[in-house]
Amino acid sequence: MDSKRVKDVVLIFSLALLVRIVYILFFVEPEYLLTEDQSLYIQLAQQFIDGGFLGVSPDRLPGYPLFIASVYSMFGEGLWGVVLIQVLLDSISCVVIALMAHLIFGKGILVAGILSAFNLNMVILSATLLTDTLFLFLFILFLFSLLQYFQNKQFKWLALLVLFISMATLVRPSTSYLLPILLIFLVSWRLWCRDNILKIGTLTVLYLVIVVGLLHSIYQRNYYQYEVAALTSQTGTHLLGWVVPATYQYSGQGSYQDGQQLVRLKLTLALQRDQLEALPQNPFESSLYQTNIAKDILFELGFLNILKAWAVGSVVNLLAPSVSYAPALRAIEHPSFYETKGDGVVEKLFFYIKNSSETFYLLILAVGTIMSVIFTVLVFLGAFKMILVFSPVIITTLLFLVIYFLTITGPVIGVKYRLPMEPILTLFTTYFLNEYFINRVKFREYFNSIQRK
Repeated sequence: MDSKRVKDVVLIFSLALLVRIVYILFFVEPEYLLTEDQSLYIQLAQQFIDGGFLGVSPDRLPGYPLFIASVYSMFGEGLWGVVLIQVLLDSISCVVIALMAHLIFGKGILVAGILSAFNLNMVILSATLLTDTLFLFLFILFLFSLLQYFQNKQFKWLALLVLFISMATLVRPSTSYLLPILLIFLVSWRLWCRDNILKIGTLTVLYLVIVVGLLHSIYQRNYYQYEVAALTSQTGTHLLGWVVPATYQYSGQGSYQDGQQLVRLKLTLALQRDQLEALPQNPFESSLYQTNIAKDILFELGFLNILKAWAVGSVVNLLAPSVSYAPALRAIEHPSFYETKGDGVVEKLFFYIKNSSETFYLLILAVGTIMSVIFTVLVFLGAFKMILVFSPVIITTLLFLVIYFLTITGPVIGVKYRLPMEPILTLFTTYFLNEYFINRVKFREYFNSIQRK
């Protein structure tokens, strides 16, 4: 790495760190670290310390509790130590995104770094005791290693990309479906490059050894303890509690509350049919039971309604203002978006604004939404231009990963679900800004200097 790039890296890291520290000092109160799932992860970390891996609940993966427990072992059982490490990791993430821009474009390192440093989604979530920042850090390292592997085909980058995506899966289950897809993609790409069978076989074995080596203990624990070979028992609760009501609403069938009522009715009827007083005690059996009910409801809604709900969810998640997740803003008294009645997202948004009496709160959301829309437009423009210019394997990979995360999120709306896409969206925006603003400004300056001469 040359001296110019080293200076850029130091500048980006320092700026990102400064922005996050300023945000914490001015906008984060201690009680904000104990809300919702944050308290749960603190408890799970304590379970990890007391009982080891087997002490962690099967509905959550052990990666983040292990991370918190590790920070505790170094700095004591204080929450701010965890936040500090996350802020450092997030600042490094900004640097890696910038390096990815340089790797792909040969330029844009400062643009990508500055965009990442001021990315509110990253900034806000780095100061929450949730899985998101750690997951993003590992996912970005995976993406960087993948791009390096595309460039030089070295096995060290293959080993690193598999290692990082497997570690990310230990933190959040969202990439579990990506693991087999990625293997198929890599093998197909190497066949397209006309590699010999020995190299492809080595790739496959190395991939499987790393994935199995990191994940088999979870499958093994769950199999011996619950007789089910699965990562987590979250699936059923997520589908029945969140996906189905959201699909019901955003497909235009009724309100979110109507969808919840439908879920309760279908669950009650299913339990009566099967002569059960409650869901099975085995968490994986309970998850499977709820999953089957969710599938039945979704099947009744039909493919077109599901597609409509997924499309609405994707658009909203792309355009949602990052500032909406800031605890300081959420602490202002305002109606819950999920609890607001309304058939479809437009009607729901209308009643949400109507029922909110806080003008300042709505103003911040409006400004945040406008900024998000502008950013999304730049993303699409950059992506379109990249399709015409760059290697198909790179642009296909980046677009696929965006589509992948939009698909698994579906109609469940939340700005935090956009976080894994942020580095890719930043790369698209960086390319557009470089090509259509910065380069043109430089050309004009050069042209004007010639004219003056």
